[in-house]
Amino acid sequence: MSGALNILLVEDNPDDRALVIRELSREFPDRHFTHVSESKQLTSTLERGPWDLVVTDYELHWSDGISILLAVKSRWPDCPVIMFTGSGNEEIAVQAMKAGLDDYVLKSPKHRARLSAAAVLALDRARQRRALREAETRYQHLFSRVPVGLFCVALDGRIIEANPAMIEMLGYPNRQTLFEVDANSLFASPTERRRWLAAVQRSGVVERFELRLRRCDGKPIWVEINARAVKDEQGRTRHREGSAEDITARKRAEERLRDSREQLRSLIAYQQSVREEERSRLARGVQHEVDQALAALKLDLAWVERRLTGGAGPSSLSSALERLEKLPEAVDAITDTIRKIASELRPPVLDESGLEAAIEWQTREFEGRTGIKCQFDSKVRNATLEPERATAVFRLFQETLTKIVQQAKATQASVHLRVEGDKLVLEVEGNGRTDTGRKISRARSLDLLGMRERAIILDGEVNISSRHGKGTLVDVRIPLHRPGDLKTN
Repeated sequence: MSGALNILLVEDNPDDRALVIRELSREFPDRHFTHVSESKQLTSTLERGPWDLVVTDYELHWSDGISILLAVKSRWPDCPVIMFTGSGNEEIAVQAMKAGLDDYVLKSPKHRARLSAAAVLALDRARQRRALREAETRYQHLFSRVPVGLFCVALDGRIIEANPAMIEMLGYPNRQTLFEVDANSLFASPTERRRWLAAVQRSGVVERFELRLRRCDGKPIWVEINARAVKDEQGRTRHREGSAEDITARKRAEERLRDSREQLRSLIAYQQSVREEERSRLARGVQHEVDQALAALKLDLAWVERRLTGGAGPSSLSSALERLEKLPEAVDAITDTIRKIASELRPPVLDESGLEAAIEWQTREFEGRTGIKCQFDSKVRNATLEPERATAVFRLFQETLTKIVQQAKATQASVHLRVEGDKLVLEVEGNGRTDTGRKISRARSLDLLGMRERAIILDGEVNISSRHGKGTLVDVRIPLHRPGDLKTN
């Protein structure tokens, strides 16, 4: 024990005081004695504590040992008290022990030698009590402050114990309200409850068991439970205890991840189908227009060949010349068709004149092809984009026209192109049905997913909003430069 032992001696007989001091000094060389021999000293002396040990006589001129014991315990509950007396009996000893006395030693020569041993034992027990109380305090502190729910449940469903985190997780206002609930009713699914109970019964311990509990307000939450069955000496289960952690946010994140993966797979399949559809369309275009035009040209050449090699007269030669004069027009028509198909794949104006001119060209082409009146307004001045970014914006514009404006059966549309800060902004507004915009703006719309993915690759964004009575607005924002690139004017 560190420091001098602080001993209070309550004894009004000087010889007995000397006896106690002599006996205890042998066992505790480093000690300090304070003695009380009259009533008026007791209260003030007790207040000067704390005391490591109190030794009191039972029979005092001004009080008795039981009263001294009660006075000490009321002020210093953990202080060990030994009654060292020449009087008293077994009845007094029992009464004193019930009141908290640590030991009872007689002053007779035969018994007084036990005083030092009794003091050692009393001090050891006091230290053990303090250690146990400190451990309980630490446990209660941990139990109350740990952010994970802790519980103890009897076999019949009674909740024996639950920490504040568990009470808060389940949404109950206090411990008593939760303890009035049958734990079996907290399970959101009877099937999950049976599986959990079976797992605990089978192995005695379950780890990372995921199930749903129902909060006080009726809302289900996902929890991860680690629990064990506590058994008695005969191996019978007494109760179950463990921890529960709210993993609802994690489960939602996992669900969003699964949805994202599903959307990605759907998007990949959709993009593949779009490519195949575009290839089929181009193939039909080549077959129907170029192939037919070439077939007609081939027939014309065969007809001319027959006229020139068949020994025909002047009239045949004249008709052959007329047909030959028309062949350049047919070749020009074929060339125009090929250019049209090529421009649909990638308009030359995008590479030759830039994005602004390409969007204006596409606007006019869309207006002429669909009859939808279009207005184009550009406030882009000296803004240059990398070919990759210009192509992305142009494709987004094409998709907006075909998948939103045209599908919404708009009769007019306005296109605005401008620069805001470090971003190029493209706005397309059509006066068609607003339900089309709402359908497309849903998170699972593959059309919107494809457009957004195209923008996200370039750190941009696509937003679609529908305004009642005003149609649909598509807002595309693409950074002019890659993140980290220096801007040049």
